[in-house]
Amino acid sequence: MVPVEAPNRRSNDRLRFSPAYTRVVVIPSTPVEGSAARGVIEIDGVELGPEFDLDLGTPAHGLEGHGYDVSMSGMRFEIDEELPKGSEVAIELYPPADPDPIRMRATVVRVFSRDDDPGPRRMAVQFTSFATPRDRERLAARLEARACCWPQ
Repeated sequence: MVPVEAPNRRSNDRLRFSPAYTRVVVIPSTPVEGSAARGVIEIDGVELGPEFDLDLGTPAHGLEGHGYDVSMSGMRFEIDEELPKGSEVAIELYPPADPDPIRMRATVVRVFSRDDDPGPRRMAVQFTSFATPRDRERLAARLEARACCWPQ
């Protein structure tokens, strides 16, 4: 893992992706109670087991969602399940037009209030490390170019 140097969570420029176009897979260190976390998908009242992931390659206990803005030190995203503040997670970020995810580890630092924000749970994480130096370089190149929609 490559450490992230970010003493201030808001010290880096952010890239805002278009909503619903940036796939994020969040993998909690401790599985979350609930059907999506167990790998059970329900379509038209029929439960499909963990082997059925709509061909997206979602890891076991991975929670699918959307990323909204990202910086070198963290990102904001939404998923259906609420994760506790302080949770350790692995993240796979799939930038638009890029088939390969950018992988990092992070800590949940903010969970938006359910009362003020109905629907999927919006959260923010602070990155603690990148899986490889290449993952860090790919994210840095996108942020530097402000190229949200084109692969690097």
